[in-house]
Amino acid sequence: MARANNFPQAGLEKIDPKTVQAITMSLVDLYNKGKPKTDNEVRQRVNEYFEYCQASSLRPGVETLRTALHVSRSTLYEWSQGRNCSSERAEIIQGAKSIIDSFLEQAMLSGKVNPATGIFYCKNWLGYHDSISLEESLPMTSTQEALRAEDLPKLGAEE
Repeated sequence: MARANNFPQAGLEKIDPKTVQAITMSLVDLYNKGKPKTDNEVRQRVNEYFEYCQASSLRPGVETLRTALHVSRSTLYEWSQGRNCSSERAEIIQGAKSIIDSFLEQAMLSGKVNPATGIFYCKNWLGYHDSISLEESLPMTSTQEALRAEDLPKLGAEE
């Protein structure tokens, strides 16, 4: 019995040609809108982007948002950090990314995304991480006495 191809590329090869066509057309439509110049145009484009996602089969994501805004990955990141843009533009981009993050979270919590995939996305895209709290298992009081200033010279003399 032949083993299934588990390389990441294998998943892309299984996408139905009609799906590829629809997604590609959607992305080209978004890209062809050009780059917005003003904060108002950015706000309008972000709103159009989410309306477009609702009306089509396109799922909201940071990469497609960047395509709709006609900007590079680094530019979108800079804007989301409030660098090289107005505070209004930073707020617009932070809000858009928040909606995308919430969409991913809800898709995962509602069982629409495989839990392992969802955890991977959350760790890599949303900054989630596994953590263990060690403070809870440590005693809150110390059993050692603190050294006093007058005891310090005695430490060297005891040898």
